[in-house]
Amino acid sequence: MRTFISSIEIPVGYVTPKFPSLYWPISNKSYSLAFLYDIVDIWKFTLYWCLIFNGAFYGATGLLATLTHRKQPRSIMILAIYITYGGVQGFVVGTVMGFLIGAIYNSGLFAMSTWIPICCAITQILYEVVKSYSTVGSIM
Repeated sequence: MRTFISSIEIPVGYVTPKFPSLYWPISNKSYSLAFLYDIVDIWKFTLYWCLIFNGAFYGATGLLATLTHRKQPRSIMILAIYITYGGVQGFVVGTVMGFLIGAIYNSGLFAMSTWIPICCAITQILYEVVKSYSTVGSIM
């Protein structure tokens, strides 16, 4: 006897939640639970959060580097390079991580809370912070 699973059990009338759709799950009567079922929606949420956190982190770091070298003739280029690098890295990491966690959740036929993509983006940027300490230590 074979059993084939063709799709996930998506509730009737399901609408993709708006972007942040973060809810406080403990005793919240004003907002209903928000879940993601489609792999494209999971990818979009993860991509947006990775772009936001990478943009903020690399923007702040680039601003600090620009202010440190403000007497140099083209110090504003440092900020542009940092923001560009953060955007490219956010896009690549958000795409890979979004499709990866989307595939994992879809293969297990689970519904994903909208908190999972933000937690993955925070974990990724914290990894970048920890990784930067070893780089700075090896340079000095």
